[in-house]
Amino acid sequence: MRIYTATQSRSAPGELLGLLKRLKHVRIWGLLALVALIISLPLVVGDPTFTSIGVYVLLFTCAAVAWNLFSGFTGYISLGQGVYFGVGAYSLALLCQRYSVPGGIGPFLLMPLSGLVASLFSVPIGWVALHTRRYAFVVISIAFFFLFQLLASNLHSLTGGTQGIYFPAVEWGPDIYDLPFYYLAFVITLLAIITTWWLRHSKIGLSLFAIRDDENRACSLGVPTGRYKLFAYILSAFFIGMVGAQTVYYTGIVYPSYAFNINFDMSVAVIAFLGGIGTVSGPIVGGLLIGPLQQYLNLQFSSIAAGFELVLLGAILLLIVLLLPEGIVPSLSKYWKMWKTIYNRNTSKEKLQPVFNTPKETSLVRVIPITSEETLVQSAFIEQPSNQVVLNIPRRLTEPIPASFTAKSNPKLRAQRLVTTSHDGFTATQEQIIAPSAISWRCPNCQRPFLLNGNTCFCPRCGFTRPLYG
Repeated sequence: MRIYTATQSRSAPGELLGLLKRLKHVRIWGLLALVALIISLPLVVGDPTFTSIGVYVLLFTCAAVAWNLFSGFTGYISLGQGVYFGVGAYSLALLCQRYSVPGGIGPFLLMPLSGLVASLFSVPIGWVALHTRRYAFVVISIAFFFLFQLLASNLHSLTGGTQGIYFPAVEWGPDIYDLPFYYLAFVITLLAIITTWWLRHSKIGLSLFAIRDDENRACSLGVPTGRYKLFAYILSAFFIGMVGAQTVYYTGIVYPSYAFNINFDMSVAVIAFLGGIGTVSGPIVGGLLIGPLQQYLNLQFSSIAAGFELVLLGAILLLIVLLLPEGIVPSLSKYWKMWKTIYNRNTSKEKLQPVFNTPKETSLVRVIPITSEETLVQSAFIEQPSNQVVLNIPRRLTEPIPASFTAKSNPKLRAQRLVTTSHDGFTATQEQIIAPSAISWRCPNCQRPFLLNGNTCFCPRCGFTRPLYG
């Protein structure tokens, strides 16, 4: 006989499960707390060096989010997005030089136009490069990067050559010099994150993930793969162009080796891979981890920073591939789901588990009919352990019970014997024969046949109960 026992719930796991259910919106609250922290941090600290590091961290985080918007969603790993960083930087410099824009808020207003110029450049480049796949696309993206770097170095009349182009000085004082750049970088980063979130939950984002998983199958299902890939490529170039424009305006000068720097592509790729490509929060986590370390090394080892930075990025990328190939955010999400599944499984086992045991000292009572047409009714007296609550499920009788358990009312049941048997076998002696008294097997209220629950008879309709032989 299978009996399901329900154990008493433990307070600690129950409270933990309730806490997890109440914190299902922890991502939203965490994001709001992070936004409040970023806004208030430069005002609380008040250190210009700290604010300067914060500006670069936000800009590189925004660039990583924009890079992930294309490469993470489509699976096309691009190492030539630095092209649009340089195009955006030179666009703002040439606009300020051509129209004599004074320093201050004016260049800030021209930054969206610089991003638009970068996106216009990305249309023909993306149309050519996206006709290839996998390693061929990586090679072509790097080739375009070095092509633009050579053009910027040789077109002296346009780019100023190695001398570069200087930006007009800002109008505010040195005490608050970094604050406008800091908050503008934060606004651009927040706009890129919102755009990534929208794309992630839209039909276009679903199509981009289908392209990343199996482009041939997505194309056979009617997905316009070329159009969606080019759209994501242009959107990524727009934000990277704005990042390049603000970076060179914050520095005050733009020249070819700074605008088209291979370290930029390596940095944004490592940041995105560390946090987790294809996720919304992955580049944010990677930027907050890699960005401060990178800027600290640039400040402490400025003389050897150029070569040492590449070595550091290569080592970090190697560790990511070996230890966290999916990135921090996907790995934590996977481990969290595994732990939650195991916890729910253990909790369900504690709440309901089968018990297949019958106590040795328990005797069985059976009713032996005189004919083979009657039904054998058995009832088990089950011990209840102190640490368990036994649910003894009643058994419905297979045949109706006569109105009276006497030989006068039903001749078939005369000479009925109640025989007590042991657990090992059904043997009876003359001393074990019990003469039954007049017992009614129907409810006195509604005349419905009783059901058995151990040694208790109860009515399933009105709930009347009485002992088995009382």
